[in-house]
Amino acid sequence: MKYELIPLSQLDEDGMKQLAGLHHSVIHTLLSDLGVPMVLRYYQIARLVSDVIGFYAITPSGEILGWAMGSPHPDRINSRLQTPFVWFMIQMFRLLFTRPLVLWQLISSVLSALAQEDIRSNSIELTYIGVVLNQRSKGLGKKLLNAFIEASREKGYRSVILSVEIDNKPAIALYEKSGFRVIKTYSEGRYQRHRMELTFK
Repeated sequence: MKYELIPLSQLDEDGMKQLAGLHHSVIHTLLSDLGVPMVLRYYQIARLVSDVIGFYAITPSGEILGWAMGSPHPDRINSRLQTPFVWFMIQMFRLLFTRPLVLWQLISSVLSALAQEDIRSNSIELTYIGVVLNQRSKGLGKKLLNAFIEASREKGYRSVILSVEIDNKPAIALYEKSGFRVIKTYSEGRYQRHRMELTFK
């Protein structure tokens, strides 16, 4: 299937909605559990943050097949999810009454993230990478990962850091083939994760 890789900063609002839906359907982590509106808000913020590095793969017909993105300060994107405050509180009350365990996981993850803050000043974190189901094992994930790595290197970062669930064997295999190594394993609420790093030579 033909596609091209485009910087995330060039994604329009319709593409943002498509990306949010794709994220929600293929990545089963806390952000997805918070619901599509929260996922969409996350990417709307990320697109406008100058130090975010991101790419999406799109076909000539406009279908987004996958994406990769990251930031040296992912906590700054997460903190902006709380604005506008009234909208954010509506989302939290919705969770409280419909999915209270997700709200508990959010609180637990925030506390765990504070303890896990380990991004050095010369590192960038790959926060999300995903590919539609029918394009997996065809090399797209590797192309997106390589594009992110090369852009990070060109920006002067010395390493790329990421977190991955320990049972996500295909992702771990991809990262290891690209030179990442596990530097620690930790718990974040109900999630068990590896922290992995690729250091540039």
